[in-house]
Amino acid sequence: MLGFSGQNLSAVIAHLSCHDGPMKTRLQESTTALPTTRLTLVAIALLVALACGCQQLRLPAIDPTGSCLFAPLPTTTTLALPGSGGEGCGCFGCLNKIGTCLKSKHALPRPSFPQPVDPPACATPGEGKLGLGNCLESDTGCVPSAPCDGQCAAGPRAVLLGSEIDAKSCLHLPDRGKRGCILLSPQRIVAPVGGEVLLLSGICGDDGYLQVNQPLEWMLTNDSVGTIIEVGDDEPGALHKLAGAKRPDKRSPSYALGVTSSKQSLITRGNLNPRDDVSLEKGQTWMSLSSPSEGTSRVTVLAPDSECWDQRKATATIYWIDAKWQFPAPQLVPAGTTVDLSTRVTRAEGTLPARGWKVRYEIMQPNLATFGGTNGSSVVEVNVDENGTANATLVPTPGTSGIAAIDIQVIRPGGDSDNMPTMTIGRGQSFVTWSSPQLAIRAGAPSIASYDVPVEVIVNVSNPGDQPAENVRVEVQTPPGSRVTADSFAQVLTNSVIWELGTIPAQTQLDLVMTIASQAPAQLNFQARGDGNLFAESTVRIDVYRPSLEVTVKPDKDRYETGERVNFEIVVRNTGDRPLDDVRLSAFGDGSMLHNESNSSQVENKKTDGPLQPGGTWRTAVTFIPTNSGRRCINVQAAADGGQRAAADSCVTIINPIPPTPAITAKLEGRDRVPTGAVVIYTARVQNSGQVPLGSVRVAMSYDPQLRLTGATNEGLDQSRVSQFIVAWNVPTLAPGQSLLLEGEFEVLQTNPRSQVVLTVTSAEGAQANDDMNVEIFQGAPATTTPAPPPPLPPATPPPSIPGGSAPGTTAPPQTTTPPQATPPQSTGRGLTLSLIAYDNPGNVGQPLRYALRVTNDSNDIDSQVNVRFNLPSGVSVERVNQTKSPELGQFQSSAGMIYLNEIRSMRPGESIDYDIVVSSNQPQTFTITAEAVSRLAPGGIASSAQTRVLP
Repeated sequence: MLGFSGQNLSAVIAHLSCHDGPMKTRLQESTTALPTTRLTLVAIALLVALACGCQQLRLPAIDPTGSCLFAPLPTTTTLALPGSGGEGCGCFGCLNKIGTCLKSKHALPRPSFPQPVDPPACATPGEGKLGLGNCLESDTGCVPSAPCDGQCAAGPRAVLLGSEIDAKSCLHLPDRGKRGCILLSPQRIVAPVGGEVLLLSGICGDDGYLQVNQPLEWMLTNDSVGTIIEVGDDEPGALHKLAGAKRPDKRSPSYALGVTSSKQSLITRGNLNPRDDVSLEKGQTWMSLSSPSEGTSRVTVLAPDSECWDQRKATATIYWIDAKWQFPAPQLVPAGTTVDLSTRVTRAEGTLPARGWKVRYEIMQPNLATFGGTNGSSVVEVNVDENGTANATLVPTPGTSGIAAIDIQVIRPGGDSDNMPTMTIGRGQSFVTWSSPQLAIRAGAPSIASYDVPVEVIVNVSNPGDQPAENVRVEVQTPPGSRVTADSFAQVLTNSVIWELGTIPAQTQLDLVMTIASQAPAQLNFQARGDGNLFAESTVRIDVYRPSLEVTVKPDKDRYETGERVNFEIVVRNTGDRPLDDVRLSAFGDGSMLHNESNSSQVENKKTDGPLQPGGTWRTAVTFIPTNSGRRCINVQAAADGGQRAAADSCVTIINPIPPTPAITAKLEGRDRVPTGAVVIYTARVQNSGQVPLGSVRVAMSYDPQLRLTGATNEGLDQSRVSQFIVAWNVPTLAPGQSLLLEGEFEVLQTNPRSQVVLTVTSAEGAQANDDMNVEIFQGAPATTTPAPPPPLPPATPPPSIPGGSAPGTTAPPQTTTPPQATPPQSTGRGLTLSLIAYDNPGNVGQPLRYALRVTNDSNDIDSQVNVRFNLPSGVSVERVNQTKSPELGQFQSSAGMIYLNEIRSMRPGESIDYDIVVSSNQPQTFTITAEAVSRLAPGGIASSAQTRVLP
């Protein structure tokens, strides 16, 4: 040792401390196990190092990876001795000047690593951590064994000496140490004679880890059979050998010493099957034993160094059984055949019968068979006879077939002589198959059918057995009055249907189809028969309902325009005496009718508030939008359970929208009786009564030569034809609803009993209107003085230039002269006249056809009670009737193919009333409309006709 340097010493210690594999169990920190001689050697080595004059000592460094205790060279730890820093105290100077060194500012060197963390506390016994198979939560588990009872959890050591008896500090468990329960696995096992049983054991310490390098003693009781074969030896490493690790030792066939291992190992059986290998963890040890004869082995394992006596030992029991058995082989027999089951059980390596042993049979499908002599039981226990067999008989259930699984158990009875309990030592299965043909039939049909409406019935005929079924025949009786059709190979008779199927192979199914239409509920019973008394049947019932569903469809009106929403009201009625379930509707429009929401020609609806009760109604509505003109229809179909069906159609006439027609009204206002020499003002009131703006509106007022124009509204005034007794105004635009007020001032020159002022209005769009007034001019009184000039006319509002604008007119100045009493106007004496003119001739189908109808009182008397009517040919409908002067006269009524206009109560002499009539035709044709009128002055009536040709 004198030749060791600090570096060589580090290498030696590092070599001795390195071991194989990571350490999963904690090593004991106590150093009391080191022999005193080794401590003496280490101390001498340190003194030699100090005597050599060293001021620094290099020691091995701790391996931070944990694979070894010390790190390999050249990694070392340098220890600076007191006084080595030049403070005047050498290695041995401190021995002479201890007081000086103790007062030195250099303290003792600090440890290179902090104090290790305390290990987790040992699990409290009884809380599952020290129980069977779950002693530890770490990856190093204890050997499964009986749970510790926890009696020593807070007690003293097993043996107290001297003053320790009264020491209270001993009444608790130490933080570390060997105190804890001993674990053993397995504790009870049944093994065959001649086999080898492996037992594992270990000591669970209070810190929750298996303890390594702990001695154990294996002992067989005196009444046990068998001997100890081998004790585990894990070949401890050099460090454990240096620490004085104990070695296992087999002292006798019934006693052996073992030591818990310090490393993991794997115990194999010497074969290539990994499933029978046993893994040994750190802190475990093992022992194997065997017995050549039957009996019981009781093995006790003892931890002699344990400090808790009630936990330091455990016992395992091994029952050695001498037996061999052979279960019956699977059997395949015809249906109805009894089957014998025989299990052979022998002992002494198959040479002697195991008399007195039992074999338990249990059939897993009791519906297929029972055991004979058991009164129908599915379980039987049979003793092994002198031949070594246990026999049982299976009796099949009549009419059944299939595969039955038989559970078999070999039971060794217990006895007082061998002190062994009754045990099941073997278990297996056997199978018995009863083979036969079978017949199965299943029929299906709707549960509800409509009155005399065919429904389909499907019949499935199958052979679920494992043999062919011969001469199979299927037959069903049909109710009287029903109409039946069936498969082409079936025989359809007056009151039955027969199918001759012949042979049906095993595991085969056939489908048969028939249809039946009945007026009454029908119950069909299908029967299948075959050789060997094969029989099967299936029944279906079909309830028949009479038609009791009714649906009606009606539109809100008969005529619509393209793009207008057409609403149809739908009424569904139950006319039967039973509720109807699942009532639903489907509406189908033609190619030009689309549903307003789904934008498709089909829509569906369903009654959601329960069945439709007898006599009840369900009202709903559907809306379609037509895309083309013509006659458009929808089809509504109603359905309910039981095959109830009903359908209805509804149609409407669709016309294209009539384009807005330009329209204008004109009204002439003024005095109709004036004297000569007077100044009069005539006012023209013009309004755009249509829906489109009017452009280039020309208003012309013509008068007789007895009048002379003296003034007029300036805006748009045109006096180019004043020499022709015409004054006019040009208006660029007139918006819909806009009105104009235009005035002309005239001087009365000569007398005329029937002078006339005529107002005419036209526009660029073709709108026109006119009005006239008859003026009686009589001789006035001669003027005595020169009359003052008439006051100037008020300015008129200029016509608007932007469509939609307003143009308020000016009113005529108030008349100060009271007109004289009027005299009857002159007339031609023709009386009431009627004129009907067709504007659109020829026209097109669905297009508007316009007519002008004028009624005139061409007499000198007032006429009254004027009634006008006209006929409506087939396929022709009235779109509208307009009367511009009195809108109420445009109202009409339709009756018996005639259109009746509102009555004209009174007509002045010479008065005319105009009507604008618009009709349309839904078909190509040539028709004539005749207008008729009667009045008080024309009771015989007058008529006027117009013919129109309508093209496709």
